[in-house]
Amino acid sequence: MLAVIAIRAARVFAAAAGFTLALSTVAPGLAQTRAVENAHLGIASCSGSNCHGATERPPQSRVPGNEYVIWSKRDKHRIAYSVLLEERAIRMARALGLPDAANAKICLDCHADNVAANLRGPQFQITDGVGCEACHGGAAGWLGSHIARAPHAQNVANGMYPTEQPAARAEKCLSCHFGDETRFLDHRIYGAGHPRLRFELDTFTAIQPAHFVVDQSYVERKGRITDLQVWGAGQAISLIKRMDAILDPRRSRRGVFPDFVVFDCQSCHHDYGPNARPTTSGLGPGTVKLNDSNLVMLRVAAARVAPAAARALSERMLALHRATTEDWAAVQREAQAVRAAAQALVPALSRHEYSREDMRALADAVVAVAVQPDDWQVSHAEQAAMSLDAIINAMKSAGYLGEGLDGPVANAMNGVYASFANEASVRPDAFATAMRNLQRTIGR
Repeated sequence: MLAVIAIRAARVFAAAAGFTLALSTVAPGLAQTRAVENAHLGIASCSGSNCHGATERPPQSRVPGNEYVIWSKRDKHRIAYSVLLEERAIRMARALGLPDAANAKICLDCHADNVAANLRGPQFQITDGVGCEACHGGAAGWLGSHIARAPHAQNVANGMYPTEQPAARAEKCLSCHFGDETRFLDHRIYGAGHPRLRFELDTFTAIQPAHFVVDQSYVERKGRITDLQVWGAGQAISLIKRMDAILDPRRSRRGVFPDFVVFDCQSCHHDYGPNARPTTSGLGPGTVKLNDSNLVMLRVAAARVAPAAARALSERMLALHRATTEDWAAVQREAQAVRAAAQALVPALSRHEYSREDMRALADAVVAVAVQPDDWQVSHAEQAAMSLDAIINAMKSAGYLGEGLDGPVANAMNGVYASFANEASVRPDAFATAMRNLQRTIGR
């Protein structure tokens, strides 16, 4: 591919004499597309064996070099477009009154790098799914400085998206994994058959799988970012996004009813039976309850970083729950207060250096929340399990996990996930037992 060959040549030239070659002679089509700010050049601009498509680390490379290989072989983002051709997507499109899913903007906006036609370079392919530039930003502006080994800050100034920053990463990922002002998975799409979105930033970064290594070179270029900083910021931004959905009249209302996507699914989708119990939201049985799973985990994180703010956040969320029994104007008023409280926590959560005592206290607090018998929900269980994953990874990275515990902890974690495989096979008692077992295991 010409773009790949040109990039290889540019790398050699830059190493030998500094990057002064005109972009028009480095990569065919790059000069034209750079004229359009943030144009997307396609994965071909990243996949060369001397760039990010290597099977072994290239000589003197600051990164492993196999980032494209990981994406193309193991990352589910690679198949995001192809699932739009499957039977499930075809049925969903039919239910939504669309000709097909593979050409529908409502689907492509999250299942592909669906930038406008004037932002697509010569090598760009919509069928590549969620490729490099969907997360890292259109390469036309920053590819030259990136090849020339410019400082990371310069690449960001040229248009590269700063995915290493916890809050920025959360904003980028949640724009699809929850929604934003331009794209949103509402209850109508769920009703057509879309799988329920589940997301926690640090866990999903790891199982993507991560195509970066936080080694000394990474820290020198981008700074040291920890799992718990990513987790805390991710919970805060997730809650902010939920409040944004409530506050946005285009997304919060569907005729007579609010859009049910902001509520907890199990408020309606549950088996009838003699098991109705009061909830920690203060609402009685039969009430349709807002999904507050991110609030619960954010409160746990904030309790170690800003205890007063955590208490205030809890009070605002209880007021928001009560407002749902009054009127939508009250809901929006309280949602604004919750959003402001969460936003105020983002800087501290993104920077806090967690000690051994912090990590242990966080793990215990997550377990304590997760095993409460009065308010068990699948969304709470998912967030609690993924939060413990993040905490355990942080303990491992810091050397705070006891010697020889990797295997036992992994087995205990698998037991947690097995206790709520899906909404149809929820086992609250088994989940509580598995969580306590994991707590004992990491405490050895």
